[in-house]
Formats: sequence, structure tokens, C-alpha cells
Amino acid sequence: MIKLRHCFLIALLVGTAFATAGCNDTPTSPTTTDTTTTTTIASPTFTEEFLGTVPVSGSAFYSFSVTTYGTVTATLTSVSGSFVPATVTLGLGLGVPSGETCAVTSSINTAKGATAQLSTTYQPGVYCVMVSDVGNLFAAANVAVTIAYP
Repeated sequence: MIKLRHCFLIALLVGTAFATAGCNDTPTSPTTTDTTTTTTIASPTFTEEFLGTVPVSGSAFYSFSVTTYGTVTATLTSVSGSFVPATVTLGLGLGVPSGETCAVTSSINTAKGATAQLSTTYQPGVYCVMVSDVGNLFAAANVAVTIAYP
């Protein structure tokens, strides 16, 4: 009978030890995890060249498609024509096609150059580049624009 009591007492102590092993006096607060999404801006990997003619007081535009969120640049690389000085300033813009024109969302007045004069970031979609006379042309100008996009 004594052995049975000892076994019962030992079993009771072991059970109590296991039951209280995970307990402590310090309450814990719920933990939260903040999740931040980072979008990578892709660099230009494709280039297209737009060749067009800008009439006096007019404009010319070209549409292109961007398939990856990233940086789009436009460079007015060439301006030529009879009675058109090579240093003439024209309007250069990026935007979205709208009917028979380009609804420009970013623009600059610039002369031709070797580096990008305009840079912006776009989601995938169809966009356009537009070159326009800002009041400096006396004759139509032949233009070349390089568009770089991801």
C-alpha cells in the first residue's frame, strides 16, 4: 500500500511539473508583423527611334508600349530642315495617346542633345512622345527622338 501511495505521489508531482512547465508570471503581448511592399523601378532596356516632321506652329507624336513598371526617357537627338537652325528649341513631351494627339503629362523646351532631356516613371501601358514648335520655327523641321523604356 505504501508503494502505491509513493507511485501515486510521484505521478502527481511529475504531472504537476509538466502542467506548470510552460507557465510563467509574465503575460505576453500579441505580436504584429508589418509587411512593406517594395516596387523596383526597372531601368530602360529597349530603345526606339521616332523620325517625324514638325510643321510651323504644329507637332508630331509617336506611340510606344511599356510592359514593365520603370523609367522612360526621351532624347531629341536631331533637328534639321531648310531654314531650321540646328540649335532651335522645340517642345519635347511624354504622355498618353488621346485621339489623334498626345496628351502630354511631362514636358520640357529643349534643343537637340546627346543625353536624355526628359525622364519619368510609368506603369505598363501605351504612352507617347511629342515634339512641338514653341514659336521658333519658320519652316517645317525634321526631328529624331530616341525613346528608352523597360
